Amino acid sequence: MKTTKLYIVDDHKIVIDGISSFLLGNTKFELIGSAISAQELFANLKKQTPDILLLDIKLPGLSGIQIAKIVTKEYPNIKIVFLSANLDEESLNDAISAGGVGYFSKDIDEEEFFIGLEKITIGENYFSKGIQPILFGSFSKQANKTSEYKDEILSDREIEVIKLFADGLSFKEIAQKLNISTRTVESHKKNILSKLNLKTTVDLVKYAILNGLTSI
Repeated sequence: MKTTKLYIVDDHKIVIDGISSFLLGNTKFELIGSAISAQELFANLKKQTPDILLLDIKLPGLSGIQIAKIVTKEYPNIKIVFLSANLDEESLNDAISAGGVGYFSKDIDEEEFFIGLEKITIGENYFSKGIQPILFGSFSKQANKTSEYKDEILSDREIEVIKLFADGLSFKEIAQKLNISTRTVESHKKNILSKLNLKTTVDLVKYAILNGLTSI
């Protein structure tokens, strides 16, 4: 069985120590390193690449959001999970927009921590229980207007595009996966947003989760 490699960026040693203690004796996940800043992280990424990057939002220098945007561009195979005490809608939306496929509250317990990691390892999203009310709260009224997708509203290809956006893929990655041009992906996204009365990629991710197109 392949071991999933983890790397954590947090400027609080107690958080790193806590994650390390979770992982003691676990054969599915291995913590291959840790850093307290973007500079330290990027120096280490040149030497070893994790499968999952656990990333705090508030950091000295570059924020976790800024780091995520760089990582998703330069290391597209790394899955980014935010591990943060910031439980507010703005932070969550910024995290999703930056390419995060997971968002764990820092008070997450060991059992849920591993449930989340296992889901992310197989390509799903995971937002810890403390995050989910925030994820859906401001979106619920808008989502109720289009709470179920139907064939006459969205085409099969459009549903497929939504799923891929929700999985954190970029325009280029979606184009390659579907064997279409990036311009066609952009056109699909524009049409989807118009049909569903949505505005952003974050809205698409929330829509996908609410309608069972991807998992939390």
